[in-house]
Amino acid sequence: MYTPIDLQTSLVAQGMGVLLAIIGVAVLAHGMWRRRRYRAHLDDQDARYAGPDRVRDATREIVAGAGVLLLGVAALVFAAFESRASDQAIQDNVTAKYGVESVVGKEWRGNALNADVTMPDGTVHQDVLITFAESGEPQISRDLTGAPG
Repeated sequence: MYTPIDLQTSLVAQGMGVLLAIIGVAVLAHGMWRRRRYRAHLDDQDARYAGPDRVRDATREIVAGAGVLLLGVAALVFAAFESRASDQAIQDNVTAKYGVESVVGKEWRGNALNADVTMPDGTVHQDVLITFAESGEPQISRDLTGAPG
């Protein structure tokens, strides 16, 4: 009846996306710097890698860096969509059980969400603590039928 809420996937994807994007930018920048130096023949005599295909090697590094950067951006986009799906599941579950108009989350405390809840008549209950069971079922300990308090 309730949609399970996955709070970890978006956070892991976001962390991995940031990490991969930083690594990708660093590798990409290093490859571009190497290729520029090799093309300008600035270190012909004392190069660490003086092989004949050193420009091709630097180009491979650029391609690898761009690939890792692309993976990082893809992970960040996935995290954004997954976070939006979790927010929608929270809204749907609380609406299904309590008939609220909207849920605006403020902060998480483990599996409990501190949120402002708006009722269909326009009454706003602030700082409502909503806990979620593993099945996605929300539990609100405060009475939402009376005046906000």
